[in-house]
Amino acid sequence: MFNKIANITAGFSLASSMIEAGKLGVRKAKANAKHEVAIKDIRDYTGDSKLNTSSDKHNAMKEIIRKGGFFISLYKMKGAATGFARGFCEGMKPNIMSAGFAAFTLAAKGRTAKMVGVAGCAISSAWDFVKNGTNLFADKDTIEK
Repeated sequence: MFNKIANITAGFSLASSMIEAGKLGVRKAKANAKHEVAIKDIRDYTGDSKLNTSSDKHNAMKEIIRKGGFFISLYKMKGAATGFARGFCEGMKPNIMSAGFAAFTLAAKGRTAKMVGVAGCAISSAWDFVKNGTNLFADKDTIEK
């Protein structure tokens, strides 16, 4: 019975960490996709302005590339993938202890090991609540200025 309760508790702890990190990853993915397309447009227009000689053929080629949705989609996908990875890692950073203890609890076989994992999850969650919920450890210089 204890093993099932420990696994359920660890599963919820791990899921909440992953959901939080995933949401941040999605926000970063959207922003980074837009950023990548903007950088692509800047590069395209900068490249157009650097033609040494006026060339209708090269201008037509660049216009096809610029207006082609396929290439824009590739830049969006690249930006979204890198943005999600960065956001997910950034979101997991504050939750790494609770996620680690939860994974340890799920992987552990013995009752003692599971108790250590559940205790680690509880202590980590309590510390997170005290640190971030109450702002007791906020930088005093920032607050007073």
